[in-house]
Amino acid sequence: MDKRMKTCVLVTALMISFSSTIFAENKNPVDFSSVSTILESLKKQPSVNVSKQGGWEIVSLIENGNHVIWFFAPLDHTAYPALIKKTIRVKSKGIETEITTLCEASKPKCDSLIKQFKSMSEVYK
Repeated sequence: MDKRMKTCVLVTALMISFSSTIFAENKNPVDFSSVSTILESLKKQPSVNVSKQGGWEIVSLIENGNHVIWFFAPLDHTAYPALIKKTIRVKSKGIETEITTLCEASKPKCDSLIKQFKSMSEVYK
């Protein structure tokens, strides 16, 4: 398992102790045309936090009252360009997370990225 991906998931996992996860695969998370356009647009928004961990660019913000974390794959990742958007919602039963992806690489590489992220999300749930 990729060390950089583990680092990103671990950071997120520390923020979420108990959650249910909904995967919304391969749907455009916002009305933008590409991963790079989304990253540029997010960086222009007020009150965003941008960091880099293990080569991944991570953007976090509050969106509609929910904590949202965007993971942008590094240049050397096999699924680049790709992003994973994790929306964290507080519900009466606990915390729910929704994962949305946008991947511009080949389908097998994108499927692999999603599978990798799903399995790590289950480990750190």
